[in-house]
Amino acid sequence: MKAQALIFSMMLASPLVAPSFAATLGGSTEPPKTEPPRTTVTTPKPTTVAPLPTGPQVTGLFRIVKPDGNTVIQQAPIGTGSSVINVINVATTDAFLTSNGKCAFNVKYDEVSGVAATGTTNRLFSNDTLIAQNIKIDLSANVLKTIWTQPYLVPGQNNVKIVVNADSATPSVGWVRVNVSGTCGAPTTTTTPPTTTPPKTEPPKTEPPKTEPPRTEPPKTEPPRTTPPVTPPAPVVPKFTPGSAEWNNLFSAFGYSNYGVTQLKGKNFARYSELVKLNADITTVINAKVVDQPTYNALMSRWNSFVMDPAFQAAMKAITPSTDKK
Repeated sequence: MKAQALIFSMMLASPLVAPSFAATLGGSTEPPKTEPPRTTVTTPKPTTVAPLPTGPQVTGLFRIVKPDGNTVIQQAPIGTGSSVINVINVATTDAFLTSNGKCAFNVKYDEVSGVAATGTTNRLFSNDTLIAQNIKIDLSANVLKTIWTQPYLVPGQNNVKIVVNADSATPSVGWVRVNVSGTCGAPTTTTTPPTTTPPKTEPPKTEPPKTEPPRTEPPKTEPPRTTPPVTPPAPVVPKFTPGSAEWNNLFSAFGYSNYGVTQLKGKNFARYSELVKLNADITTVINAKVVDQPTYNALMSRWNSFVMDPAFQAAMKAITPSTDKK
């Protein structure tokens, strides 16, 4: 009996037997408590988005196209925020008009505005000389606008600066370099050295004189011929209307001359009255929306006399607002 009591006491003292035995006797045991892992929620910081530009901005490609306006001859991205200037190489034969060292090209570029804008002005410069201007440009918000203009470039390197919304406090400026090969119609002078040919010496020829009896022939008489007059057909005079390359060229001259008449008034430009008369004649044609070949040639010849006039170039440069060159 004492042995059984001793064994029972040892079982109760054992840490392995005591809990299960206590449960058998109706005692209670609790499992160890475990807590779920804690997760820390980190609220992401709001991403700062740079505000989109609100005014007209130059964008996309600077494209030199054929007179149809769709066929691209050469193109390159317009640089706006870096020191690298993309390069376009064209030839004199790619121009639609050449005169006295100037090549006129059909050019397209794009602009976009975050807000609607009306009556804006764009200007193109080559080596700090005004070469094209487009006025009264209207833009809808976030709608791409394509500008078609016709600048005059010179042979060699042209650093072209595109100034969009030029008359605003914050114009958008882009750059592209256009290299033009050829002479653009400039007269070339070549000197040919004189050629000397040694004199030829031949022995004199001696022939016996020929004697022939005189010939007598009766005079020939022919009745007079009468040819009815032929009236040539009246020549067909070519005419140009809006959309043609000639019309676009004339419209460009209209824009420049109109700007010159407005800005050079009272500036003591010697040919001002002549410029006013030319602008009035071009305005008449623009309002008629048609021009024949002789009138077109005469107007463009008069306009080119201003384009090539150093005094006119200096006067236009003086009245054109300048922007800092990058």
